[in-house]
Amino acid sequence: MAKACTTVEDDTRDNAADKIVQRCLSLKSPQSFFLYAGAGSGKTRSLKNALEFLLDKYGDTLRRLSRQVAVITYTNAACDEILRRIKHDPIFHVSTIHSFAWTLLEGRTQDIRQWLYKTLSKDIEKNKDKLSRARSSKSRNTHQRKITSCEERQRKLENITLFTYNPNGDNFGIDSLSHTEVIAMSSDFLINKPTLQKIVLSRYPFLLIDESQDTLNEFMQALLKFEERYQDRVALGLFGDTMQRIYTHGKKDLADSIPDHWKRPKKQMNHRSQERIIRLANCIRRDVDGWSQQNRVDKAGGHVAAFLLPTNISDQSAIESKICEYLSERTGDSAWCDPADVKTLVIEHHMAADRLGFMNIFSAIDPVKTLRTGFRDGSLAPLRLFTERILPLVEASQKDNRYAVMSILRTHSPLLSKAKLHLAGNTMEASMKIVRNAVLDLMAHYNDDNDPNCGDVLRSVKDSGLFTIPEDLLVALALQNYDSSEELDDDRVVVIEAWQKLLDVRFSEIPLYKEYVEDCSPFGTHQGVKGLEFPRVMVIADDTNQRFKSAVSYEKLLNAKPPSKTDKANESAGNETVYDRTRRLLYVTCTRAENDLALVIYSDKPDLIKKTLLEKKWFMEDEIMTDIS
Repeated sequence: MAKACTTVEDDTRDNAADKIVQRCLSLKSPQSFFLYAGAGSGKTRSLKNALEFLLDKYGDTLRRLSRQVAVITYTNAACDEILRRIKHDPIFHVSTIHSFAWTLLEGRTQDIRQWLYKTLSKDIEKNKDKLSRARSSKSRNTHQRKITSCEERQRKLENITLFTYNPNGDNFGIDSLSHTEVIAMSSDFLINKPTLQKIVLSRYPFLLIDESQDTLNEFMQALLKFEERYQDRVALGLFGDTMQRIYTHGKKDLADSIPDHWKRPKKQMNHRSQERIIRLANCIRRDVDGWSQQNRVDKAGGHVAAFLLPTNISDQSAIESKICEYLSERTGDSAWCDPADVKTLVIEHHMAADRLGFMNIFSAIDPVKTLRTGFRDGSLAPLRLFTERILPLVEASQKDNRYAVMSILRTHSPLLSKAKLHLAGNTMEASMKIVRNAVLDLMAHYNDDNDPNCGDVLRSVKDSGLFTIPEDLLVALALQNYDSSEELDDDRVVVIEAWQKLLDVRFSEIPLYKEYVEDCSPFGTHQGVKGLEFPRVMVIADDTNQRFKSAVSYEKLLNAKPPSKTDKANESAGNETVYDRTRRLLYVTCTRAENDLALVIYSDKPDLIKKTLLEKKWFMEDEIMTDIS
């Protein structure tokens, strides 16, 4: 009985923080706040509680005044989850950062035109200066192309009647704005356009920012300046944890930038993890800000283990399977032996791509900066054609599931659209024959267990008109086997070349990529799992298998490698260091674990790492293994 009572106390221990938030959310006297909510503390629950409070207290008033509560999240998935929890009530404007930024700009054609003209003028002058100092012909040609491109865009600005922008996709065309431009422009307008400021104030009395530590630095600075100017009329509410900032574009000094007049409620409970995992996380965090969490009384167990392995192991997957077998025996949990029940976290997306088998897709698309974010979250329209249209149709056809095939075609194929049927004047029987032939032509590529490439599949879809194909893929298909740089403007060359490379990739990589981006695979990246939780977690710390070795280094953090000159210079200048980034990533990954955690470190200096782990008291002697044979 006493245990149940104490468990209830754990459930309500951080209620005081939620009460402080609710007191800040007042239409008469709004007050800004930063809710400091560590891993597993129920940050999303606090946000939901705040929204429910606003709905109950001010719902009718906000509707009557046509005002809304702005809720800005980091991802579309987070948007969907919040909308589900608040049952899509229209008094809440829930959006990603980029979507919200676009609402501040959309329709302001003249302001956008003027801003772009000034920005392009600065770019022209900057490139002219670089051109005058360029030594190589390649460098001179690059700067001259940029100057010509900027001047051409300037000339066309006057003819644009409406600027366009897609927060979730690619933006091409003379009237389109890039993601970078939208953030820069909205940040500028929020600070310097009094008319826009009045609109925001009249529309949004409360601006709530989820995952505030990863909000784009430029936009966050604009929000802070906006709040400082109008603190008696608006409440800016930040939900987050600076220790869980894993993207370099977030405001690194956010905690130090919070004004004195803000409230700073904190949540201390970790409802997710067992006590041993929380103790490790507290140790990892101790040297940063000293903030520690408390475990629930009904989660007083848990296991952690560190495995120090040499870098020359030829088959890492095999040794990691042995580790899982060992942990199954040690913890008495047979689920460690089932790969589907173990979440393995690697440091970079390319490591996951390599282990899961879609490295060729990764190599084609991820290097292009403008495509990278959409590629990693699965939102790129050209890739969705393969993952959400063609792949389901192929799989349903291979299973001879005619009902699934027809469902896919009725939903997505223009061949069965009412407009198509009306224009063709065909009978339903004739139309169905066209569709059947289109499917048969597509599936012919799989005869004799063939594994066609994406180009073969796409060409079949194009010839039959089975699905609508995004413009970039049509261009890539038309220019396949040709040098696209001779056919396209400089800005689009790298993008079209990426899609050309994709067309040479075997289609069998598409389901592997889809499984990864939908988080259905046993692998994930440090960045991709923030906010998620898993019963059993294996973290792979392997500096030798990184593409960007300067960004993160476990061996440096654990004193197996000395700091470089750059590391020392960054530390002396007060800049972010490789140690800061690595520690935060390690904290994020370890706190994903609910019950058991394995940290697998590949290094040729295990003695130095073991010494560090023991001195820091991250692990005990019997929790560190150097031989798993």
